Amino acid sequence: MRQTIIVIILLLGIIRAAAQSAFPDQPTILYDKQHYMGGTLQSNGWGGFFTYGKYKNASKIKLYHVDLQFIRHEKEFKRFSSDPNARGYVYGKLNSFFVLHAGFGQKKIITEKLRKNGVQLSHNWIAGPSLGFTKPIYLEIFYLAERGPAYIQVEKFDPSRHFIDNIYGRAGGLRGFDQIAFHPGGFIRWGLLVEYSNVRDGLKGIEVGGQLDVYARKIPIMAEKILEAQNQSARNHQIFPSVYVNFFFGRKYNKV
Repeated sequence: MRQTIIVIILLLGIIRAAAQSAFPDQPTILYDKQHYMGGTLQSNGWGGFFTYGKYKNASKIKLYHVDLQFIRHEKEFKRFSSDPNARGYVYGKLNSFFVLHAGFGQKKIITEKLRKNGVQLSHNWIAGPSLGFTKPIYLEIFYLAERGPAYIQVEKFDPSRHFIDNIYGRAGGLRGFDQIAFHPGGFIRWGLLVEYSNVRDGLKGIEVGGQLDVYARKIPIMAEKILEAQNQSARNHQIFPSVYVNFFFGRKYNKV
């Protein structure tokens, strides 16, 4: 279903671009730079980004890109305890995984936006280093006291001691930042952009594409012993392929 939606978006963009008049209804403007930002929905997470572009010529733009992404494991499933006040949690999740990408690349304009209500079609590639961060997961654990009432204690998830029957819920998201571990790697991505802003110097549109992240070692998102106990074939990964959709807005600047 997700692939079908992406194909439909691409076809609509191409059809609209082809339907543009070959004669502009406004003067041609030479631009020097542009910037845009927005949100990303990925097959394995979500995030936000900022991209700065410097025109090399009328159809090629050098790109400088930075983004922050939250990456999920494909076997993450949220659970809830019987208490509606408890936060949902992912059983077996050891760490949250965030990635900071910083790269450069190039955008190539395929069809220029000639009319105010037309579209521009282009493609780009971006590559560079990535820095992953894993933050331990903390849970609220339910204990029965020998004497006195039961109590709840916040502890870092330990698959050898914490189970579905004694986990009350997820602890606050700020816990574990003092135990962050770093994971260096690299990434490359390619995307097709459909820009449709009706403001002359504005940028607004959708980008669809694919991305590949590679790290020096496997990222410990899930406890593999729990995946094995559930007869799951999945493991933690060192290579993360994904598809994405970006929604962006920004501005272009005239050449002085």
